[in-house]
Amino acid sequence: MLDPLTYGSGAPVPWSRFDRAFTLVLDRGLDLHGLLPRYAHTVNGAADPDIPPQVVRLGEVVRFTIVNRSQIVHPWHLHGHHVLVLARDGKPAVGSPLWLDSFDVRPGEVWEVAFRADNPGTWANHCHNLGHADAGMMMHLMYA
Repeated sequence: MLDPLTYGSGAPVPWSRFDRAFTLVLDRGLDLHGLLPRYAHTVNGAADPDIPPQVVRLGEVVRFTIVNRSQIVHPWHLHGHHVLVLARDGKPAVGSPLWLDSFDVRPGEVWEVAFRADNPGTWANHCHNLGHADAGMMMHLMYA
């Protein structure tokens, strides 16, 4: 089976440090939506619209760690940016640099990805299974 994180020739990460880091823990849980409880897809224990935005500054190098504690796949997607895959499940990406705009975070997996904040605006950062996004797994990346 082809693993794109090990295929090809490796190259050094283009950044020597990260200016900002965020951890996103994907799960299922109860959420109060309009004061009515619902079974929601959550990020860090909260569901949209109660997930605080990730705030970055123009030019920063940002690392995301995405942890899937749920029992289903979440195709993760950050609008307006491509991310460089750094590692999956603690194993560094050693193949050719893998730049993605969406990636499947399977149950129990932990992905580390990074990007340069070079596209100012307010961007959706969400599970690309739109039913999951609608059930709460939606947040925003904003530039300060």
